[in-house]
Amino acid sequence: MAQKGRQMNRTIVMGAVTAAALLLVACAAPTSPPRLTPVAVSPGPGAEHDTLVAAARKDWVAGGAAMMPQDLLDMFPCHEEELPCGKLAPQPIQRVTFRGPLRGDPKKGEAIAINVRYGNCIACHSLPNGHDGGNIGPSLRDVVQRNLPLDYIFQRIWDVRAYSPNAFMPVYGPNKVLNEQEIHDVMAFILGVKGG
Repeated sequence: MAQKGRQMNRTIVMGAVTAAALLLVACAAPTSPPRLTPVAVSPGPGAEHDTLVAAARKDWVAGGAAMMPQDLLDMFPCHEEELPCGKLAPQPIQRVTFRGPLRGDPKKGEAIAINVRYGNCIACHSLPNGHDGGNIGPSLRDVVQRNLPLDYIFQRIWDVRAYSPNAFMPVYGPNKVLNEQEIHDVMAFILGVKGG
């Protein structure tokens, strides 16, 4: 009986903690997120889709760390596994070559990496500048001390499957989540490049 009471108390406490966390998240959310005029876009790759994504991309990190406009989420319906497009085969693995020199803006890279609707690196990695993140992936705070080749870092961000076919990391390049310049920006941030 005492054990049943403890279980019930634990359930009540966990429910209260969850409710408090949701309330904190809701209160911390921006009151007026940037909005774009909604557009109808067919799912999947194509010139029209690419053009719309490129046109909207400038607003994704407006002012440094603004969130991706909610309207653009409709452009990526394949995040839902229940929809037919969510059952499409993944893009083929893309092996790419880093075209140096590294010409990234670390401030933009930081904004991309910590934005949960953009790069969202922080979901799985702790990042430089004191950004505590998830621990599914390795900490990237000391990546500069590891002396990894730029080719390796670029490939891992572009399409991690070239090294780890079953990795949990998003496939940024083939899925057009990040373009080459944005990956340069993220690299400049995690490698501690000065400037920006």
